[in-house]
Amino acid sequence: MPQIVNELTKERQLVLLCSRGVLKEEHIEEIKTIMDGNLDWKEILYQGITHRTLNIMYYHLKNLRLTDKIEEEVLKAMKTQSKVYAIRNKSYFEEIKVIFDKLNENGIRLAILKGNFLASKVYPSVETRTFNDLDFLIDVRDGDKIVNILEELGYIQGEVNENGDIIPSTRKQKMLQQLASNELQECLKKTDNPFTPMFQVDLNFDVLWKGNCPCKIDTPELLERAIEVDIDGAKTLILGYEDFLIQLACHLYKEAALLHWVSDLRDLKIYKFADILMFVEKFSDKINWDKLVSFSKRVGCESIVYYAFYYVNLMYGQVIPEGVMKAIEPESKEYLDEYGIENEKPSKWQFDFFTRMFETSRVLDVSEEMLSNKKRFWDTKKQST
Repeated sequence: MPQIVNELTKERQLVLLCSRGVLKEEHIEEIKTIMDGNLDWKEILYQGITHRTLNIMYYHLKNLRLTDKIEEEVLKAMKTQSKVYAIRNKSYFEEIKVIFDKLNENGIRLAILKGNFLASKVYPSVETRTFNDLDFLIDVRDGDKIVNILEELGYIQGEVNENGDIIPSTRKQKMLQQLASNELQECLKKTDNPFTPMFQVDLNFDVLWKGNCPCKIDTPELLERAIEVDIDGAKTLILGYEDFLIQLACHLYKEAALLHWVSDLRDLKIYKFADILMFVEKFSDKINWDKLVSFSKRVGCESIVYYAFYYVNLMYGQVIPEGVMKAIEPESKEYLDEYGIENEKPSKWQFDFFTRMFETSRVLDVSEEMLSNKKRFWDTKKQST
């Protein structure tokens, strides 16, 4: 089983190489060498789509003038998806301005998380970081005010049915969502844009998760340290550089290790690791690593952060400084190969990391007992309708 990148197939090596934001000369030479050989473009297309890295791959291969080596139909798919996400992401940025103009008028402080900021300021081009919603971190005490403002802008707090209609959530559903997760019930708004038929806003009040999370990070403290940034003319806030990186790490760990994402094959997505790589490269002169280590230890999330950093280094080389890794290194690393659900004893994977990342058959290793526990939660939520 592959333990290092060089043991992967050429197709998978290419997918990983092209998920980088900045290509050094050594990366370019590796890509050119791989592209000179015979490749299974069906495999590359699948991995690029499932890991949300197809657009950044097309960006790099186009800039390197290597698109003539791509199978014609695959190239068409790459071009089309890149154009769609360029339009889609820009429509979301326009919506961010509408929302933040209203929030700023009302003096409400919240921060943009993850892909919305990364696509605008970190990734090499607007379409190269795909995202499906707007993620905000809020003080839960401001939740009602924020939802009211979004409703004034045409949003509905609810869910989408099989016909694509928005069904307003009941009070009980909203309460269950808040009690069982780290976010409020999502807010949705239909649009006339064929590439963005619906805007979705996720209101996170915690960067962690409910259940067996071993630590607690105070959201008001994070928001107090938030810094102002401009996103396509919108006056917004993001978490401080160390906090932003910790949030990316916590989000990656949550989705990599908890059953809800594992069973849906949404756990190990390359773009989540690439986010950390590119954020570190972009803001290497602004990240205070001593501050990050100190805060991680104070709130008890150092093992969670280590998980994300460990695998980023495995995939991309020494991205996170060795001193940082040693400072937050846990006594036992067994959890690096474990998965589980809230309030349950974790299970251990029988596959290595790269097999888990690239092979969908990994879900067959998930125990029936753990799947039944997941089903109980969603059945309870449906019964509250």
